[in-house]
Amino acid sequence: MSKLINKFLNDVSPIFIIGFLVLSSLVVNISADDEVESVTIIGTKDDVKDLPGSGAVISNDDLQKAMDTDIQKILTAVPGIYMRTEEGYGLRPNISIRGTAIERSGKVTIMEDGVLVAPSPYTSSAAYYFPTTGRIHSVEVLKGPAVVSQGPQTIGGAINLISTPIPEVNSGKFVQEIGENGMARTHAYYGASQGNFGALVEVHEHSSDGFDSIANVGGDTGFDKSDLMIKARYSSGNHTVTFKRVDLDEDSNQSYVGLSQASFMANPRMRYGATAYDKMMNDGEQTSLTYVGDFDNFDVVFTSWQNDYHRDWFKVSDFNNDKEHGEQDDINELISDANNGSANAQAILDGQLPVEIEYKHNNRYYTNEGYQFTVSTEIGVHALTVGYRDMEDSESRIQAHEYADQAADGSLSALYGYVGLSGSNNRLRESSATSYYLEDTMDFGKLAVTVGFRSEEYDQRHRRWGEGAGPNLTAVRITSVRDTFAENDHNTSSFGATYDLNDTTTLVAGFHEGMTPMFGADPEEADNMELGVRYSEGTTNIEAFYFASDYSRLAAECTLVSGASCDADESAVFSGGEAEVSGLEFSGSWMLQGDNGVVYPISVNYTSTDATFKNSSSSDYFGTVSAGDDLPYIPDSQSSIVVGFINDNGLSGNARLVNVGSSCSLAACGTYNEIEAHSYLDLNLRKALNDSMSVYFILENTLDSEDLISRAPSEGARSQKPRTMKVGFSYDF
Repeated sequence: MSKLINKFLNDVSPIFIIGFLVLSSLVVNISADDEVESVTIIGTKDDVKDLPGSGAVISNDDLQKAMDTDIQKILTAVPGIYMRTEEGYGLRPNISIRGTAIERSGKVTIMEDGVLVAPSPYTSSAAYYFPTTGRIHSVEVLKGPAVVSQGPQTIGGAINLISTPIPEVNSGKFVQEIGENGMARTHAYYGASQGNFGALVEVHEHSSDGFDSIANVGGDTGFDKSDLMIKARYSSGNHTVTFKRVDLDEDSNQSYVGLSQASFMANPRMRYGATAYDKMMNDGEQTSLTYVGDFDNFDVVFTSWQNDYHRDWFKVSDFNNDKEHGEQDDINELISDANNGSANAQAILDGQLPVEIEYKHNNRYYTNEGYQFTVSTEIGVHALTVGYRDMEDSESRIQAHEYADQAADGSLSALYGYVGLSGSNNRLRESSATSYYLEDTMDFGKLAVTVGFRSEEYDQRHRRWGEGAGPNLTAVRITSVRDTFAENDHNTSSFGATYDLNDTTTLVAGFHEGMTPMFGADPEEADNMELGVRYSEGTTNIEAFYFASDYSRLAAECTLVSGASCDADESAVFSGGEAEVSGLEFSGSWMLQGDNGVVYPISVNYTSTDATFKNSSSSDYFGTVSAGDDLPYIPDSQSSIVVGFINDNGLSGNARLVNVGSSCSLAACGTYNEIEAHSYLDLNLRKALNDSMSVYFILENTLDSEDLISRAPSEGARSQKPRTMKVGFSYDF
């Protein structure tokens, strides 16, 4: 944490400080403080009923019940969302909304406090970053036509994470949690308000030794992740300026190399010895300045931001064994060969044959900066909103290779060599984008109609160089070997309507054109519709939606984790042709009153999805696809049931059962691409000792299931996190 504090003190941009003082001076003569919430896209749970489409708010009270730090578990409370686990902790989630491609959440708009936080949303949205969920105050999920106001990914939906707000009265919170496998988590914040000023300081430290073992050589498989956030606010009358800074740092001894089927059956929670050097290192800074103004006839929200993020995922790439053992080099291909019966391939993986191992620094520098504003007003029956965003983002790659020798006893030599800084390993990709949207909600009493329009214009440039970057990772490039430039212009529209049948029941209908920008290629496009009903009376809330997406162009970007046969042309975009996704979503919550002051909350979420290719095709990414094949990693169903109790003596608890249906890792689903249906059960118990302090107990994967839940990359099998116990306490002050 001291490293983050020092970096913050050295790096805070004077531009943002000057901007903060200037904007503060503009409103200094306006009187009377007024509380201003964080920038949201929905608002509160009560506001969901007014959406011209489907959406959900997971409140801070909801998050406190389970004390989840894994966004993938949190989102099981929202139907229509699918997740693929990588490391078991939710550090790098793979999220799909209504059948969008699941890989690295690249087809979902991810925001924090209304600001795009993907390291480069236009250039490389699948960049392996997600905000630290343990420090998040609440979560919003937006689906349907209203997502056109967010973008740039507008097919499935958007997720907006709300950071801890500055309190209106001096207060804070301290949470300390410990658990199995050396897990420790500390979360603390304190905020104060005095006159027109308010401030907040928040720290979040999370670490673990990991639950996997490493064959032959042993080693740490855990992580250490730190966040430091500060906020400063000046408020006067109906005007507020908020400065926010987040510094993050992570070292994870993680690998996304899975197991062959034989290895998985022998020990599903073991890693190959070759992965002992695998390590994710990342750090970043996020800075924003937000002005919120409430004028007589209109409201204004203006935000300027700058996000810088660096990550180096150093990991196994190839086994240089072609001549000696007659097997393929690539780790994905080696696992595939082992699955297909190659004894040599399995022996190499098990560390029983000598071989040179090639490791790759997937080393990237990302930038994401710009400004955006919305202006909203009401004229008669019209509630009008205009939004505009101007931004730039980039991805710079300076990727080298290192090597180690694996002996016949599975031991590894020290790393040696530092080569390969050319071509696709030494390149810069940049995007410059402007977008605007118009939204008009017309209130006709029981009927409300919303129409929207979004325009995206983005220019992209891709440059590659020859040798030039050295071991210090300084971008000294010598010879340009590729320089391409592309311009894109895309418009989408939306329509949504709600009709109040009575005080408890509302009908919902919507249609919107969606798109996902792809770097250097035409965007992915789909027409989307939904029909639904909402019912709310007392503590009973029920929603049911039918949704459908008709893809005129399914697109995918090659990444090493995709498992596709396109690693030689990493980041190339491939077309999957046309596809159809349709399904049913149901969510319901009830509060049952028991005896002796005990209340029993119950919630149920269920999604059924049919996601298929409409045409046959063949490509290095999608492989051989036949019309009717299922889209990868979209299970046929998913459900969650949470049953709890709340006693007036301060004791409460919940049981959460999650079931995930079957799916495949590739469209042409072979034996070793199948992922069978699986489930897990989590329990938690909390006791309030007084108004300020409570203690809690969490048991994850209570039945210690060892189901195969993922094959990424390609055929590499992964198991779910084992049964894990955690205990903690929270103190409000």
